[in-house]
Amino acid sequence: MSNTETCIVADIGGTNGRFGIARFIEGDKKPHIEKVSVFPCADSSGVSPMLGKYIGQLGVADRPRMARLAIAGPTTARHGRLTNLGWQADAGVLEADHSLESVKLLNDFGALAGACQFLEEGADYIQLKKGVEDGKGPISVMGPGTGFGVALLVPMAGDWITVPTEGGNMAFAPSTRLEHDLTEHLRAEMGHVSVETFLCGEGIARIHRFLVDYGGSGDRGLSPAEITKLAGEGGAPSCTRAVQLFLSIVGSSAGNIALAHGATGGVFLGGGILPKIMGMVPSSDLLRRFVAKGPMQPYLERISVNLITAKYAALIGSAVL
Repeated sequence: MSNTETCIVADIGGTNGRFGIARFIEGDKKPHIEKVSVFPCADSSGVSPMLGKYIGQLGVADRPRMARLAIAGPTTARHGRLTNLGWQADAGVLEADHSLESVKLLNDFGALAGACQFLEEGADYIQLKKGVEDGKGPISVMGPGTGFGVALLVPMAGDWITVPTEGGNMAFAPSTRLEHDLTEHLRAEMGHVSVETFLCGEGIARIHRFLVDYGGSGDRGLSPAEITKLAGEGGAPSCTRAVQLFLSIVGSSAGNIALAHGATGGVFLGGGILPKIMGMVPSSDLLRRFVAKGPMQPYLERISVNLITAKYAALIGSAVL
């Protein structure tokens, strides 16, 4: 198989860069992903060194001449910026640095959206809420990780068009008195309070610190990983409350975005955090808050909500797009 039928694919977020080889087999629309490696972003100084580290692992015979790199931030096909790291990515520089014939960049949640048409229930995602099937309706794809990504998948002439967005940076809309107090607390500290302020790893820590101050008990110095671990074990009430409030905000924000997108084709939740805490979703208000939009509740009750569990879905989307 020639190199023109393979390409390097990547999903580079604020915490890790995931790289692989996408291999296209004739007659199969879904690319096969192989040779996956994961690199911590903290160990690299930019996209080019990370790409070079991956290419260095490949044998000469397995070295594709093309690369499709999904990054966590606004992009064009030739230029991009990782919002939470401040890294710049330039396709021309990457081509020159690594002797590649073609490099294209895309948004990471745009890539995740591009993979949705290939995901299988059970193997790649679980359904949290059943809806009324609408095969011609737009699909919203969103989720918390180092940031909060949002993309839209739109059916068009028998195919799907992906629309990356910066919806995570929309101003946050509190729905309860507690969320109002939380928002004002963070506004005094940060100025602009966005959806992403709360719906990311550091957002869990912000919520927890606020609840410790608000309730007067708990260790406000815990990391996001420590908070979610303790919440899952049920041993720290402040951690449990923080994760439950986080999930409530996920549900409310997802409902808002689904309304804005007209996502009658369904909602897919992705990102690195939710799969790790999905055991707490059934006891949370996520789904109740998703539909709690006054007169639009019947509209949202018809929309399915799914949680992506596949680790490398965005690599498939990178290849396809």
